Amino acid sequence: MSINFRLFNKHDINYCKVIALYKDAFAGAQHIPTFWLRYQLRNGKQGFYVLYDNDEWIGLIYFIEYRDIVFIQFLAIVEACRSAGYGSKVMDVLVDLQRGKRIVLNIEELDEQTNNYQQRIKRKAFYAKNGFISSGFIVQEPDERHELLIRGGSIDKEEIESMYQSLFGHFIGFFIRPKVIKI
Repeated sequence: MSINFRLFNKHDINYCKVIALYKDAFAGAQHIPTFWLRYQLRNGKQGFYVLYDNDEWIGLIYFIEYRDIVFIQFLAIVEACRSAGYGSKVMDVLVDLQRGKRIVLNIEELDEQTNNYQQRIKRKAFYAKNGFISSGFIVQEPDERHELLIRGGSIDKEEIESMYQSLFGHFIGFFIRPKVIKI
């Protein structure tokens, strides 16, 4: 297994498949509108990578960097490649590429009342197996609550708020301000 991160752009041979995986893998509330995504990716968007094992397309990852924090927004492995160790290998490569940085990501909050509760438990176990722990914070977005996980240190409320401000920018950040809740 030799995982490669290739900057995603309109010339990628799997362009349409990557867009389809993105749309299939993430709930509607998490979607960046397709027209905006295509606009952003026209010439390659920093942080949005297509994942390959040698020349075999295996998935996608999108992350932003803020100071010494790498914030994974999306990670999806092609359905045919799941449960083959690719997710863990991608995490290993990312940690190696971002040596010395804290890596954070959001997962759906564990809630026994949800239809996908077992899937949420498996997802949290996967990230725990790959060195992630709870940050001690829930991020309340307009339609969802996520638990923020971290690998490689700790994070405080002010850093999370600043990270989101950087992610959304000043204009969008004015309208979208996730609430950070200590758990």
